[in-house]
Amino acid sequence: MLNAGLLVSKKAREILGDDVLRTVFDEARLSYVAEIGDFIFEDLKQNDVKSLLVVNEGSRETWMEDIDQRLGISPLAVTTIPYTWFENKSRDFVLALLMGYSSRAQLMDLAYRVQPTRASTISRRSLIRLKVYEYKPYPVLFDEVHAEREINKAVEACPLNLVVKAPEGPSVGSPEKCTACGYCSASSYLGYFEVPTATTDQVVAFINAVVRYYSKPASLMFTDGMPSQIVEGVFPFVVPCVASVHDSFVLASYSAGLTPIIHVSSSCGSKEMALKRLEEIPSHFPGTDLKVRKAKDDEELRKALELPLLDLGKSTIPSEVLLHRSRRRSLLLWSIEEMSRKVSMNQEGVVPGVYNVTVDPNKCVLCGVCVRACQMLVPDLKGNDSLELTYNIPYCIGSERCVKNCPENAVSVTGFARISDLKKKTMNKTKVAKCRICGKPIGSEKVKVRVDSMLISQGLQGTAQYTDVCNECKQKELTKIWLERLLSGKR
Repeated sequence: MLNAGLLVSKKAREILGDDVLRTVFDEARLSYVAEIGDFIFEDLKQNDVKSLLVVNEGSRETWMEDIDQRLGISPLAVTTIPYTWFENKSRDFVLALLMGYSSRAQLMDLAYRVQPTRASTISRRSLIRLKVYEYKPYPVLFDEVHAEREINKAVEACPLNLVVKAPEGPSVGSPEKCTACGYCSASSYLGYFEVPTATTDQVVAFINAVVRYYSKPASLMFTDGMPSQIVEGVFPFVVPCVASVHDSFVLASYSAGLTPIIHVSSSCGSKEMALKRLEEIPSHFPGTDLKVRKAKDDEELRKALELPLLDLGKSTIPSEVLLHRSRRRSLLLWSIEEMSRKVSMNQEGVVPGVYNVTVDPNKCVLCGVCVRACQMLVPDLKGNDSLELTYNIPYCIGSERCVKNCPENAVSVTGFARISDLKKKTMNKTKVAKCRICGKPIGSEKVKVRVDSMLISQGLQGTAQYTDVCNECKQKELTKIWLERLLSGKR
């Protein structure tokens, strides 16, 4: 977590109050809180602040222009919100919103992986300051990812064909051309390709802060605009573009007890991609009648805000959810499990992005090829006296590596999974074949039978009699036969 600071204008300080600011400083464990003044540069430097939340009149101020040169703070790690959001609001709302954005500010580390690009427009002022570059929040790699399907999905999703494969995962090949819509990130399954100012960790931290500090019915609004006014109970989570909002973000907010609203603003610079993503986001929480509120313009947002907020009970998202190697998939599964505790779910409800797999037990010989092929560790083969092939369906991302590599053509991916499919399924069982000489396990009985039939069909009956012998005993037997032939003079 970065050292984060909170700066407020004089008017913002009057509205927020020192008591709330002191509470946020203590409970969010910020490195620095102050009213904006001439002294802040020295203070920020001394406190090694690398991320800032600024509450002011709602615009970027002049002193922010050189913050990267003077303090080494990335402009992407500076979040500005207007003090009007806090006017005439309850203390709980003010505290929850500040805690949410403070928690988000501490998780801006990916902003420092973004390289500046040549500015698309250059003003006379910026030219005098030699400011001929800008920072775009284009997606960056959270960590190395080796799931082929995840990488390919991100590469294929880019409307400008700018995302390329790299040894460690996907990357934006030409950042200066990227519109930073984030659609490639939202289209992926696991969340290793992140928009640095709206990461999975930031969303979860924001949700948990709202849940902990605001007990009344509330809504989480994903918006790519900066509304000048908001209503009590609606917490705006500003993103560069709605096209970057992943399904798991929406479902997790619902399961945590916050009614989700997704809003495409009139100021969106990638509106076509935002509307495309808005259409793709589930209209209902899977397996329920709970609607996801979508607004493709400001008028639809007004109507969405007039609807009453649901009270499903609040839940915090456990920290271990994002420590799972599947990240966003783990978050999505937590959302469904948590929602099932709050409402009755239709087990036939389809879960977009999660794929169902079937295995024909009459064809499958439990050879284990599918286990070795899957990068998501969905199939597993275990057993002592008997072997059992299982598929952990909730983590299938539809790569079909098991389908393509199965030598018996026994595996099929049948489409999106249903709620009832979200479990570990036993696909096939067989006895373990053991060496008839020493009793050592040698593999699946079905594999032995299959190999026997293949050898016999090729006229190799003599070889077939050794398929139930382990390699060590087989070597001993063949050596014995060779010696007997040698001693008897036979060749």
